[in-house]
Amino acid sequence: MVGVVVNVQCLAPPLTGVGRYTFEILRMLAQSPCVESLHCFSEWSFYRPEQVLRNARDGDPARGGASALPAGTGSRLRGVVRAIPGAYPLRCEIRNMAFRLRAKALSGCVYHEPNYVLRPFSGPRVVTVHDVSHMRHPAFHPASRVRYLEKRLPASLAEADRVITVSGFSKRELVDTLGIAPEKIAVTPLGVDAAFIPRTARETASFLESVGLAHGRYLLAVGTIEPRKNLFRLLRAYADLPPALRDRFPMVLAGAPGWGPPLDKGLVSALEAAGHLRNLGYVPGGDLPLLYAGAGGFVFPSLYEGFGLPPLEAMACGVPALVSNAASMPEVAGSAALLADPLDTADIRRNLERLLTDDRFRARAAQAGPARAAGFSWRACAEKTIGVYYRVSG
Repeated sequence: MVGVVVNVQCLAPPLTGVGRYTFEILRMLAQSPCVESLHCFSEWSFYRPEQVLRNARDGDPARGGASALPAGTGSRLRGVVRAIPGAYPLRCEIRNMAFRLRAKALSGCVYHEPNYVLRPFSGPRVVTVHDVSHMRHPAFHPASRVRYLEKRLPASLAEADRVITVSGFSKRELVDTLGIAPEKIAVTPLGVDAAFIPRTARETASFLESVGLAHGRYLLAVGTIEPRKNLFRLLRAYADLPPALRDRFPMVLAGAPGWGPPLDKGLVSALEAAGHLRNLGYVPGGDLPLLYAGAGGFVFPSLYEGFGLPPLEAMACGVPALVSNAASMPEVAGSAALLADPLDTADIRRNLERLLTDDRFRARAAQAGPARAAGFSWRACAEKTIGVYYRVSG
């Protein structure tokens, strides 16, 4: 058996991809007979895993509730420090020193950093790097994030005993862009929660009525509103569909506000005025399976993803899906979804029309999607991760 220390700082709402990954891995580790002891830390404090998971269920960051972490000195101090010019780097150093001292007694454990940048630790260290989009597409990120990763990520990868990534595509990216030895990288594909299953109109009715939607009568896009999600091309492609098709399948956006330039206000206003566009904002995790399962189609034309979990969740629900043919997405979708060039608005538009009108494809996708998604589970992801722990601790 092995002892594990996990950074759970990213378990704060709204839960993004790294937060979802951390939450699910932590849940699986807490159940595993192979894990002798499990320790969670965030900012300045350590927490028991049952405390984090209980708070996650009560406040449920996976469902848009409060943070899974109790409020502490670190959260209060952060607000004070942010107001002091130039204090952030110093705060990071002090935080790392505090972690090193508190974690000294855990040096026999494996430290797993699920969010790119390791902290100092005297025992074996594992880091998960989900993608290198900050290098391939720096314009997709705030400049401060790019500078931070450019400065910290190379050292983190050099210091790690093993690097985890989430797809074969991301492994190739790490080898090609940062020169990481392939044998140092383990691929642990993400999983789909058991809540994502096909559902009848009766099963989705209560939730869909609460948000003014009808089962099978909307086109869904899920993801943080940010440049790499490619929503500006998606909306242009959608606006070119026949009005009758847009009447039948209004576009529904579900995702937390991100950053970057706003969407085309004129186009958004026109689509909203016609009843062809709804922006639900961040949808709590407990409602997401119902929102997916009620959709008449799902679209995800992202320009770059290390894995791309939303298409897999949609396919698990038996919803016909259209995804980008770029980065990791063909690897995840296989032959169960339509693929489109994310840089070609006309190609997105053609495939959108097929997604919504090709009855033969739609019937096949309803069977092929759940079958494809069944090959991805959080348990398998955790088992492969534990295998990495054993290799570095041996």
